Amino acid sequence: MKKLITILVCLLGFTQFNFSQYFYIPASAPGNPGGINTDNEYPNGSGLPAGWTVILGPSNSSPTWSSVETIPFAFNFNGNPVTQYKVSSTGVLTFTTNTVTVPGATNAVLPDPGIPNSSVMVWGIQGTGSNDNIVTKTFGNTGSQQHWIFFSSYTAGSWSYWSIVLEEGSDKIYIVDQRHSTSANPQITAGIQIDGSTATMVAGSPTLSNVAGADASPADNHYYEFTYGTQNATDMAGVEVSTFPYLILGNAPFTISGELTNFGTNTVNSFDLNYSVDLGPTVTESITGVTINSYDNYTFDHGTLWTPASSGSYLIAIWASNINGSADMNLNNDTAYAVLNVFDNFVQRVPMLEVFTSSTCGPCVQGNVNLKTVLSNYSQTDYTLLKYQMSWPGSGDPYYTQEAGDRRTFYGVNSVPRMEVDGGYDGNPSGFTTQEFDEFAGIPSFSTISANYSIYHDLSTAIVDMGITIDPIEDFNSNNLRLFVGIFEFATYNNVGSNGETEFLHVMKKMVPNSNGYAIQALQSGVQETYNFSYNFQGQYTLPPDANSPINHMTSHSVEDFDNLGVAVWIQDDVTKEVLQSTTASIVADIKENQPSSKLMLFPNPSVENNTNLVIETPERGDFEIMLINTLGEIVMMDNIIVSSDMTVYNLDNTALSNGIYNVVVTSKSTKSTKKLQILR
Repeated sequence: MKKLITILVCLLGFTQFNFSQYFYIPASAPGNPGGINTDNEYPNGSGLPAGWTVILGPSNSSPTWSSVETIPFAFNFNGNPVTQYKVSSTGVLTFTTNTVTVPGATNAVLPDPGIPNSSVMVWGIQGTGSNDNIVTKTFGNTGSQQHWIFFSSYTAGSWSYWSIVLEEGSDKIYIVDQRHSTSANPQITAGIQIDGSTATMVAGSPTLSNVAGADASPADNHYYEFTYGTQNATDMAGVEVSTFPYLILGNAPFTISGELTNFGTNTVNSFDLNYSVDLGPTVTESITGVTINSYDNYTFDHGTLWTPASSGSYLIAIWASNINGSADMNLNNDTAYAVLNVFDNFVQRVPMLEVFTSSTCGPCVQGNVNLKTVLSNYSQTDYTLLKYQMSWPGSGDPYYTQEAGDRRTFYGVNSVPRMEVDGGYDGNPSGFTTQEFDEFAGIPSFSTISANYSIYHDLSTAIVDMGITIDPIEDFNSNNLRLFVGIFEFATYNNVGSNGETEFLHVMKKMVPNSNGYAIQALQSGVQETYNFSYNFQGQYTLPPDANSPINHMTSHSVEDFDNLGVAVWIQDDVTKEVLQSTTASIVADIKENQPSSKLMLFPNPSVENNTNLVIETPERGDFEIMLINTLGEIVMMDNIIVSSDMTVYNLDNTALSNGIYNVVVTSKSTKSTKKLQILR
């Protein structure tokens, strides 16, 4: 079924003055112009990627100009060469570098007498905050470079990120809406002013709000493209091929779906809709009786289905022609391409969920609660879950590790709670749904992973041995594959912070061999790969005071209960971040030194009543001593019982005990066993 989607900026809201020498078109798809800048959008003082240069620092209490900067390539503004510019702390870039008066913070309609001639602007933001910097960086290769002027963490009620971009060769200017706090309220004049009578504004100015959200990556960015000259009357552009890129040959034929945009001034009522496979014959469908206004998007399912001859990769192209009976006036943006991968076989995908959270993060509570609710609809073998405790807000989670920080850097995470799913979902787990989980689980995978582990431990340390087998059923020709292994604790209690949570699930304790994973070769169908790893937790249990003093894995560990360890395994492309497959390993042995046949169980745990059942399962007979020890090492309860059967149930009276974590220690003549008990009334 075909339908029209009207994007944010429509023709009715379009503002362009008669004598303007520029016209603009809004982005029809999210991201940065040309995809050249892939940097994440961090405050300058909190991890801005390398290569950015500060041209105006923070804390400008009154409007201020930056230094005069040189454009690093030949560039024309309004048809004339310009070589230098400067930028104000109020969001105005001008090529009139000898101007002295700085535009004020109160923005207005263009043209405005307070704006210098030959200026580009996101007027209305302010550089008053301690993290507010204007920074620059040049991307791309000679002949097609982009020079970015980035308002990093600028102030618009709260932090707000925008950029002005100059493009070599095309002389295009872009205004990029990048990232915003949920409490930001930008009221922007975005546009170009040639002089006091000629200007072009983005529709919605001078109260233009943001389209981009809080995502630190370019994935949700939106941009406006300004071109010198006259807008074409007839111009339809290919936006994307939306057919799912991984297809199973046995499910053919397939529908070629996609999206086009009308960038012309004329309304489109008819056109030919085309696609080709591997640049072969054109498959055409005549489209009539439509109304596609300027800047409207048109989504389609082509009426002629496609049946590939065999498995393999295919280049699909889509484009429009014969628009209202006329030729397209701009052939540079006609065609959108995509590679569709067709496979003979597939296996069920096990989504990999990586959650960034902290016991000092209030919103993380709802994120963890919602995710637990969503996952309760599935078996634990249907997904792999790993949580990284973070070093903020405040002093952060005491179970933060540098390896967790490395994963944060890998994904460019700059807010908590945050969740990554198979490298293709980056969002707040508070909004994650069963539908979204099902969509990831429904993506075919072309490899299976089986993994198991054993634990040898006494009361103070443990050795975890892991065996992993990868069975590809199709070729996956990437040289960037890495095998990741994360040892986690199913539940921890001692890292309680300020957000009210008392139980933390699937907490990552150690990555093996480290956070970089293990490089593996491209996968070949039918060629089994096996890997074996071992890790020895060193020293004694230590609870760091906060995230500023993380565990040193060489001398200590933060495992509360070695009986409670699990292992997550996944294969990931280190460049695209795509996760091919994952699994939670199965335990095959749990060997306790000096505890060959004793087992302790506590229920309910956490205990919300005044009594807890302690179950001792052992073939040993005789006197057993029971002690409860608090986190200060003090014995708060002691008793002796006679064990005369394989299973003995002892009632722990918690009435006099405060809420908190306790060690339950059971000692006989030959064994000593320990379990954690949480009292939560």
